[in-house]
Amino acid sequence: MVNNKDKFLLVDFRNGDEKAMRKLYTLYYLPLCYFNQKIINYSQEAEDISTESFLKLLQKRKDFESLAEIKSFLFTVSKNACLDFLRKEKRHNKFNQEISLLSPLEELFIDQEMISAKVLQSVYAEIENLPNKCQQVFKSIYIEGSSTSEIAKEMGISVQTVLNQKGKALRKIRLALSYENLFSIAILLKTLSLIALDSKK
Repeated sequence: MVNNKDKFLLVDFRNGDEKAMRKLYTLYYLPLCYFNQKIINYSQEAEDISTESFLKLLQKRKDFESLAEIKSFLFTVSKNACLDFLRKEKRHNKFNQEISLLSPLEELFIDQEMISAKVLQSVYAEIENLPNKCQQVFKSIYIEGSSTSEIAKEMGISVQTVLNQKGKALRKIRLALSYENLFSIAILLKTLSLIALDSKK
């Protein structure tokens, strides 16, 4: 069921509202980068493809009837751009010889990474809905890779308070995702660990 916030966001986006565009960018850009990098393994190109996908989205903004359509469009355009990139790389590496189609195993890999990226998008969406202190603690741990002691010192609170806020944030995110998609819970912890690992690179 679509809530009123999503409806208003969609209407504002279709009308070219800058805040709505930034909101969608916040929701989808990092998951798209994650998804693209998992396919092509080049961070800069992954970011470029994500940016190009958003530019294409803006050009067609009046064509969408739901946020689900927007999400599907972004991931489909990004996937196709990644595959084009890989084909060009293979042609270059094989001296322009004809390349074969992706194997079923490679297709399965892409499907799995798309699922992970969509869960990541849901996580980022829920992070933005957390209370300020929960949000700050969560981002510091899972996105910036800070330790609990570092966060406690920076925020002027005890380590136990940091842990309490971390637990509160995780519970809220798990609960929100359980309403959206029960399968998301099964891979939420894996996704969170990937966020933490990526932030430390």
